Amino acid sequence: MDMTALNEGDWFFGVLLETCRDLDRSVSRPRVRPVKYLPSDIRVEFPRSLREIHPLGTRFRADVKVCQKHWGDGRSKGPPYLRADTDTIVKANDYTPDRIVFAVKRAGSISGRAYDWITIEASHGVNATSFGELRRIAYGTATLQVQAERRESWERERNNLIGCYALARSRGHCEACKEPAPFVRRNDTPYLEIHHIQPLSNGGADHPTNVAALCPNCHRRTDHAKDAFEFNVEIRRNITMIEEDLGSVVF
Repeated sequence: MDMTALNEGDWFFGVLLETCRDLDRSVSRPRVRPVKYLPSDIRVEFPRSLREIHPLGTRFRADVKVCQKHWGDGRSKGPPYLRADTDTIVKANDYTPDRIVFAVKRAGSISGRAYDWITIEASHGVNATSFGELRRIAYGTATLQVQAERRESWERERNNLIGCYALARSRGHCEACKEPAPFVRRNDTPYLEIHHIQPLSNGGADHPTNVAALCPNCHRRTDHAKDAFEFNVEIRRNITMIEEDLGSVVF
C-alpha cells in the first residue's frame, strides 16, 4: 500500500509496528514505523517514552488512525501520518532482534532530544530493553569481591553483563582519552576493550565503577606505561564522575 491509498480518518487495527532510526540520519531520536502492509516510511505518532526506553527493532501492535495536518485555508500540510491509539498498544514478545541497539541520550544536549546509538549483540545473553535497565542489571549482578575459585566463571559472566554495560556507557568512545573507538567491528559495534581498573587478581571488584571501556592504546598504557598507576587513578576518577552524573540506580 502506498501513501495515495490512505485517506484521512481511516483506521487500521492490530498494525505491527517497530522502533527504528529516522530516515533522516541527522535526526537522532528513535522513531516507529509499520512493519508490513502500510508504507514503511510513513510517520507514526507514538508515545515518546515507549520509543526511547526500548531498543531498535522492538515490536508493538496497535490500532492506528490516518491523520493529516492542514493549512489555515484547508490545504494539506505535508504528507499523511499515522497516530497510534495509546489504549491499544501492546508489546510483541514473540520477536527479538539479532542486535540490541540502544538510544542513549547525548550528554549536554540542550533540547534533550539528541541521542547516541549503542549496539550490543543479542547473543551476549543480555536481556535488557533500555540503557537504564542494562545499568540496573549490571549493578544487580556486580560483586565487590570475586573468590579465586570462581574467578573463571565470573570472568565469563562479566563479559556478558558488566562488559556490555561499560560498552554502552562509553557511547563508542574510549573512557580514558575520550576519542572514538579506532574502528567498528564487522557486527557494527565499536571496538573497545574492557579494563578492570583494579585487577580481579588483586582483589578488584567486578563492578561498573571498576571497569572502563578503553581503546587498545589506552588499555596497553594501563599496564605498561611509566605512569600506569597515575593513569589508572585518572580513569577511576572519570568513571566515578560518569556514574555520579547518571544518578542512583533504582531496583
